[in-house]
Amino acid sequence: MNAATERISDMLRARDWNFEVDEDSQMVNTGFHGQNGQWRVTAGGFNDLTILILSHFPVDCPPPHRPACAEALTRINYGLSTGSFEMDYDTGRIHFKTSRAYPDQLPSPEELDFLLTVNLRSMDHYLPTIMQVIYAGASPAKAVAALDAADARAQRARQTKVKPTCKKLMHRSRFQTN
Repeated sequence: MNAATERISDMLRARDWNFEVDEDSQMVNTGFHGQNGQWRVTAGGFNDLTILILSHFPVDCPPPHRPACAEALTRINYGLSTGSFEMDYDTGRIHFKTSRAYPDQLPSPEELDFLLTVNLRSMDHYLPTIMQVIYAGASPAKAVAALDAADARAQRARQTKVKPTCKKLMHRSRFQTN
């Protein structure tokens, strides 16, 4: 097993996760159950230069829905800073990919944990939207916009919870703002 796959195996053991190592690909295979679904995860060293983590979408996109799904994935990817969704247009297989190059030194266990967490949270977050496009015939633009709107509402709600404390602190101050 390569050093990157060994490090990922150690991380998964620390999380008490069950997994298998594919000796041919030198990758770890496991499963994950999120709030919105279940899927397979593949992770490990790729070409001795990159850590690769793939969350495999639980279903393949049927041929008639691939153009809409590709549009939805493109719209989702546009706003992502870490990782991306990909679809094999011939088979309809979809995965979320996070990766990190390591030309000199393997990422720390904390960095790997972060990379895995980003991967799993992203798949879980966008899974319902992609399913709506594939199975409910939702417009990709409307489905992604609805998720963005829900995210914005949640963000505002989190900020609103902080404001009363800030107002109290500002109210106690002897200084006035212009």
